[in-house]
Amino acid sequence: MIKLIKQNFITFSLTLLIVLIVFSTGLTIYNRHVMVENYAIQKETEEAKRRWTNIFDDFLRRMDMGLRGYALTKNEGVLGPYYTAIDGLKSNLDRIDTLMAEQKLDSIREQFAGIRVKIEDFVDYSKEMKVKVDIDSIKDFVAMLNKDKGSDLWKEYSPIYSKVMSVENKIVEKAQQDYQQAQNRNIIVQVILILIGVPTLLGLIIRLRKDARDRKELLTEFEKNNRKYMFDPGTPLEDDNPKVIIESSIHNLKKASAFIKDISNGNYAVMWEGLVSQNAELNQENLSGELIKMRDQMKRVKEEDERRLWTTEGLAKFADVARNNQDNIQNLSNEVVKFLTKYLNAQQGSLFVLQDDDEGDKYLELTACYAFDKKKFIQKRVEIGTGLVGQAYLEGTTNMLTQIPNGYISITSGLGDATPTCLIIVAMKYNEQVEAIFELAGFKKYEEHEVLFLEKAGEVIASSIYSTKTNEKTTRLLQESQEQAETLKAQEEELRQNMEELQATQENMRRKEKEADSAM
Repeated sequence: MIKLIKQNFITFSLTLLIVLIVFSTGLTIYNRHVMVENYAIQKETEEAKRRWTNIFDDFLRRMDMGLRGYALTKNEGVLGPYYTAIDGLKSNLDRIDTLMAEQKLDSIREQFAGIRVKIEDFVDYSKEMKVKVDIDSIKDFVAMLNKDKGSDLWKEYSPIYSKVMSVENKIVEKAQQDYQQAQNRNIIVQVILILIGVPTLLGLIIRLRKDARDRKELLTEFEKNNRKYMFDPGTPLEDDNPKVIIESSIHNLKKASAFIKDISNGNYAVMWEGLVSQNAELNQENLSGELIKMRDQMKRVKEEDERRLWTTEGLAKFADVARNNQDNIQNLSNEVVKFLTKYLNAQQGSLFVLQDDDEGDKYLELTACYAFDKKKFIQKRVEIGTGLVGQAYLEGTTNMLTQIPNGYISITSGLGDATPTCLIIVAMKYNEQVEAIFELAGFKKYEEHEVLFLEKAGEVIASSIYSTKTNEKTTRLLQESQEQAETLKAQEEELRQNMEELQATQENMRRKEKEADSAM
């Protein structure tokens, strides 16, 4: 057997390399399938978590807000969120059921079926409350409201919601582990392919040296293959120096091994030694070129992951800021502007909120600013369509300017004033309606993912502003209703006192008439 291998060394070596290449190709295809599949699992899991969260945080909350607003104002217009939430809730519940089936979470699906019935019962109960408002039975509406069915529903919903979040997080973690393992397998196979190829090529070189008659031709062919498949420095071909040719091949393999090791350690700035602009065209399809392509691809993937993580963490922190300051627009504006300006490493930021004046005309009011000249920007009103901010409201789009109009804005520091080099103006929308305009200025041009982050954050702050305005309006209406009730009560008391005085006067007159009649 050993003799047979020696006689057919080249055949066995090439066969082994082909097997490794085929195996590597097959494993690469399989790993790609694993990566795609696990990416889909992560997206499906994120959707499931979002839809579970939206049941209370979005649909039931909007139902309650719309119903309360309708009870206070009897204005059909405020029922928009109520009807939208009812319609959207059903499709959301159906989609959750489908996701549970696709993920084969049968036990959770059975629990979901029970809680879904109670959610639908709660929707029916809210419809009954609306009927009470429709027939002006506010007393019955208040009685139904005081039963606090939503709180009871939450107590039953919360345990299964926590369980779902835990299960979905485990699914995501498993998918991420499988994804990382697939990447590791690709690197390992490539390293094994190179490590096995080294002794194979060395054995081939030794065999060629023993064959004196064909040595020059074989060495020349080997050097050509080395340049074709490993690295071509673009220098004159060595055809009479076996040592130089072999050392060149080994050096290329060492460079390839070191290159792969650096990439596996996360060093995506590593360069291939000897690769310059003069020989770059020669190394497009060989191992050095493919490794450089792999490095660039992995670098892009890492940068995309970092951007995605930056965006996800930023939105999570921003949502906490918005949620913790929803009771007051001024506090909300201050904290939002401060957070966004710092998170994007900007120098100045300001928030303009849509307002109505006493005549019902809309305008934009500067409610918060960060790092501005406080005295100059204590109060500022921007008319719709006026200037960059007013025009951004009409267009409802995001604009980034790298050429700032003279005198439009300046950044003040202890060293003096300077004009920013980049200005972003974001129209913050809720339900396709612009609720605010955010303006950010700095000395660098912001990247696409930073602009997208601002737009997503804009949706959150627009929703928070809308909710805060609605809450403040509801509070104001309740206060006015209470003041009217107290005024009516005072008027009734005054009327009662007047009636008592009138009755006393009448009694006194009748008594005097009787006394006059008796005297006659």
